[in-house]
Amino acid sequence: MKRWFLFLVFLLMSTPALAWDFDRHSIPVDEIRSGGPPKDGIPALVKPRYIPAAAADFMRDDEQVIGFAHGGEARAYPLRIMSWHELVNDRLGDLPILVSW
Repeated sequence: MKRWFLFLVFLLMSTPALAWDFDRHSIPVDEIRSGGPPKDGIPALVKPRYIPAAAADFMRDDEQVIGFAHGGEARAYPLRIMSWHELVNDRLGDLPILVSW
């Protein structure tokens, strides 16, 4: 089974109609501009501080969060904050985690 699958992948990748052609484009190359922040332009949150949910009076009741729970601990990462930072390097107990948005 693996041989047939590998053969099929090879066949598809070697078919000219399916190959990537970077010389063809619909926008002139000199009109393509970089967009968004530069490399490392969005700082990750490292060692974030937490408050109890009851003390988070800056959040609305219907505000969306990314939630994570492990070993009896739980975290909530508000999407409003994640949209600015996109990454959180965190730790729950001995478990290192990366939260990405």
